[in-house]
Amino acid sequence: MEKLLDIFNAVKSDFCELTTYKVRANSVEIITPFSTLNNKFVSVFVKDLHDQIIVSDGGWIDLNYYEVSINEESEAIIDRVSSYYQQNYQIKSTADKTGTLFYYKSCKNKEDISSAVFDLSNFIVGVVNALGITYKDEKEEKEKETFRQDANSFLLTNYKGDVQLRKSLDDYTNIKFNAIISKNSAINLITYVTGSTPFYFENALSKTIVNFEISQKSKYNSLIKEKISIINDLADGYHPEKSGSILNLLAEKTSREPVKWTEKEKILDFI
Repeated sequence: MEKLLDIFNAVKSDFCELTTYKVRANSVEIITPFSTLNNKFVSVFVKDLHDQIIVSDGGWIDLNYYEVSINEESEAIIDRVSSYYQQNYQIKSTADKTGTLFYYKSCKNKEDISSAVFDLSNFIVGVVNALGITYKDEKEEKEKETFRQDANSFLLTNYKGDVQLRKSLDDYTNIKFNAIISKNSAINLITYVTGSTPFYFENALSKTIVNFEISQKSKYNSLIKEKISIINDLADGYHPEKSGSILNLLAEKTSREPVKWTEKEKILDFI
């Protein structure tokens, strides 16, 4: 405890009086004066591992503790922005057993902690702000967010503690599924497909096909029972007569025929 407070006081003396802290189980959370565009103060977590000191984001970016509306269609752009900030501030990353991604810097001397906190805080601000930028048209963003919330609510109501939203298999942390339902020692992968135009709808179809293909290479493949896509058949972009070939390809990658949103109760029979 005393050593953790020494770490905090060293950082505070280098920053300002706005800096405060909370003691966690084996680390100290430093609440910095840095803030994001949605007015969230940035926290970093400092852990003393004797041979080195680790300063991390605590997994908060990946867990979306900064409460930004993440646009999955813009993930390629966001990934490039994140990579730029990682290189610029020399940030490393790792994942825990649940697949949560942690960003961190390490140092050996207490005198270097403030510099690591400064770099990591700037990194967090840059990445979180990038997550909150709208890169697509507003109609498409509203379509995706509304359907995501509706589908999430349906799964949470019916599967409660068995469902995790926007999660990855821990050996492929760069591939996230809209939901993973763990039930009776089996893993069930769920993706959502919607779009305000046929172009966006087919892009979502292509992405879900790739995600299911990659999941076949996972070390957990033998535990995966169901691969299900929920298709928003109420979306403006849903035109099965035009997207028939890619819908058929999706059906080859899933364990069930894609489930239409208007028939979503079928999922309850499958899982």
